[in-house]
Amino acid sequence: MLRIKHRCYADRQAGATTVPQAVRPVLALHSSAATGGQWKSLAAALDGIAPVIAPDLPGYGRAAFRDGRRGEPASLAADAAAVLRTFGEGASAFHLVGHSYGGAVALRIALDHPTRVRSLTLIEPVLFHLLPLAGGVEDLKLYRGILGVRDRLRGAVAAGWPAHGMAAFVDFWNGAGSWDGIAVEQRQRLAGQARAVLDNFTAVLDESWPVTDVARLGCPLLTITGAQSQAVARQVTDRILDAVPAVTAARIFRAGHMSPLTHAATVNALIERHIRLAEAVEGPAARAPVFRRTSAAA
Repeated sequence: MLRIKHRCYADRQAGATTVPQAVRPVLALHSSAATGGQWKSLAAALDGIAPVIAPDLPGYGRAAFRDGRRGEPASLAADAAAVLRTFGEGASAFHLVGHSYGGAVALRIALDHPTRVRSLTLIEPVLFHLLPLAGGVEDLKLYRGILGVRDRLRGAVAAGWPAHGMAAFVDFWNGAGSWDGIAVEQRQRLAGQARAVLDNFTAVLDESWPVTDVARLGCPLLTITGAQSQAVARQVTDRILDAVPAVTAARIFRAGHMSPLTHAATVNALIERHIRLAEAVEGPAARAPVFRRTSAAA
């Protein structure tokens, strides 16, 4: 079951969601410990509608060696720049989708290059730095909890047991016992990505910009969360929703943090609808739409 709260374009008539022939590409960014292959189902769902470009983020897949890092600390800005170098300058504007760490990188791209982003979809972006900035009791509790996950991973890597750290990481996001259910070959692959995951933690925790920066983005924004996801992921998204007046917020019942994989059809349909609506708006209205608040459940 899916619940949607959103603000729709006030001047849109029913059914006016026709996509122009020249649809801008979709740049889709995956989560930590994954690759661009995460978005195969999205590419299939948007086949004939929009091309989907899903690069491997720095540290993963074909980008396993961070281009030009040379010992420099990880940062969202550096990863965002690496993604855009891979993407190239061929498309002056594009739709942007990001999940988990990919959502954090996607938002960094949108903040750094707002005129290029036609629409933005954030699926539980792990922007943990927003929690201590919010300063609430629950925010700080959840922040300390995610630091504990980072510290367990960091300690395991330092001790030469990355698999132990990745076991804690996987079980945190997917539920206790998830690691034990993974095939040995995949466990080995995940253990090899432990340092890249630590880099991702460093990148998101070193951010310092306030959530009000998101409110200044002009592009249509969609957030997607799983009702069964970890409280820290839902809290970060809720902080974004509190700050942004114009947003479509979808929560998928029975879905957890990995909804793009476990509930791909629902997630893909939400993204497709968001892109169609954004493409249906022409000219300056696409950058500064007028919204009204509505709600629906299905």
